[in-house]
Amino acid sequence: MKYRILIILICFIWIHAPVFSFAEQSDIITAIINEEQNKEYSDALRQMLQFIDNLYDNLQSRVKNGEKIVIFFDPAHGIDDDGKWEGEKTGRLSCTGLPEEYYSLAISRQLYNLLKKNPYIQVVSTQDYIDALEGKADTYNNITFRETVELAKNAKAVLVISEHLNNTASIFKAYGLANVKGIHITYSNGKAYLTHIREEHKGFLTLYNKFDASGFSYRVASKVKEKLLKYNLHVNSWNYGTVADDRFTYFVNYPISVIFESGFISNPADEKILNNSEYQKLIAQSHYDAILETIALTFGIDISGFWGPNIIDTVNPSRNLLLLKLSRIACYYISHNDTLKGVQVLSLLLKECDPAKDAPIIENIQDMKYRIERSKKLYTKAIALKKKGKVKRARYTMRKAISLISRSPVFYELRKAYRAEYKGLKEVIEQKSTVPRFPAPNSMVNPLSSDITMPVLVVIEKNMTPREALFNALQCDGAMLKKISNQFVQTKIKVGKKRFEKPTREGIYIVQLTAKGNVKSVKRVAIAKLDPFKYQNQMYLKNSYCAPKEKNKSL
Repeated sequence: MKYRILIILICFIWIHAPVFSFAEQSDIITAIINEEQNKEYSDALRQMLQFIDNLYDNLQSRVKNGEKIVIFFDPAHGIDDDGKWEGEKTGRLSCTGLPEEYYSLAISRQLYNLLKKNPYIQVVSTQDYIDALEGKADTYNNITFRETVELAKNAKAVLVISEHLNNTASIFKAYGLANVKGIHITYSNGKAYLTHIREEHKGFLTLYNKFDASGFSYRVASKVKEKLLKYNLHVNSWNYGTVADDRFTYFVNYPISVIFESGFISNPADEKILNNSEYQKLIAQSHYDAILETIALTFGIDISGFWGPNIIDTVNPSRNLLLLKLSRIACYYISHNDTLKGVQVLSLLLKECDPAKDAPIIENIQDMKYRIERSKKLYTKAIALKKKGKVKRARYTMRKAISLISRSPVFYELRKAYRAEYKGLKEVIEQKSTVPRFPAPNSMVNPLSSDITMPVLVVIEKNMTPREALFNALQCDGAMLKKISNQFVQTKIKVGKKRFEKPTREGIYIVQLTAKGNVKSVKRVAIAKLDPFKYQNQMYLKNSYCAPKEKNKSL
């Protein structure tokens, strides 16, 4: 009877035991799992940790025993269902009108050939992209980031990589498709804008996984920069070429991932380099070498030679794996809107980091903590203002809270909760308001018969005087031009929190005149919609109040 009870008890324990044992997990991981009371969370975390162990734990001996390191090669955009390149449809075009995929595929083929020759690496992707990488096809289909994550998981990929090229948004392009400094008419969604482009975007950068606390993704980005600089290629100014990113699904949902951005196809100088096959080989070689060196630095295994993988005893893979696990646990909690536990795990992660070695990781963790804690404070403040009846201030505060968590998919649930409250505040304001925000279309004033008090778009271009700019904008008579220009150059405009200067430099200025033609205010802006209902300007809109009546006023 005793033995029967014992057998039943053993069977019960075996049936209800977790999927895998935590005996080999570190104390800090075991404590987090044991303290988790939510079974759904607990099971999900167990599965996630098992997945990470299957990918990265004991990688040295596994590769020594013949197992290959799987790299998932994510297709960079591609052909959509309508048969068009996504780069073409979304404005990701080069100066010469080529879609981003034209250059990304060329560099990807070079990198693929290097990876494929390595006996310790297996490259996995969609079959049509593999065909394109091998030169069997010149097109491939676009897939979502979510599909990338699932395919990479199924392939048990150690790393997800993607070859992309950068370009500025279409609204900031000038001279057709090129990004060139100066004041230009630019277009977005069929609407015209006057834009002062002050920065010429160029150079390479690498977007690395912000949640990868093992440091692998960051090390790849740093190594790429180090190598490309040796070839005298220009590094982008965004964080000097290594940009921590959390905007993409596989940065949030996959442990280790990077996106290579090898230059701006919207910059003529960059496109010239990218169109050179020798430079394409240099870029691909840099990416390949950076990946191999980072595998050695993070997991202690050198696969750069053909004589067999070498173990690097000075590397401690278990420490890097612990940091990675903690960051993934924090990411899980945050994505499920359990930000309190997420912040607690981030705090534990900070304690495990070495300030001397992990400065970029620490910076990313602190940034995540700040965004969560600051947005929570703003949210709480907004709710308190709402209870006091200060709805407009509450809405403004809530908007600030949302802006802190606006881009990353990890904040989706938190952002959804904030936006629901924000929508409620908006509805309260709309119910209280009895005045329509905009006049009815049939009551709008004809923009061609501008009033003198309508704001004036004044554009001072390079080597142009303010007086010349004012004449181009208003085409007024000599006496009025003298009066306005004298007042204009004496006006001080705010250009920073505390700094003021006179409006004499190149730029776009919005000038407000009084009914008597005096300068009421001057403001400098980077962009202004060319809207004849909102601004007057004789040079761009042909609707100046001051222009002679016989002037052609058509738009």
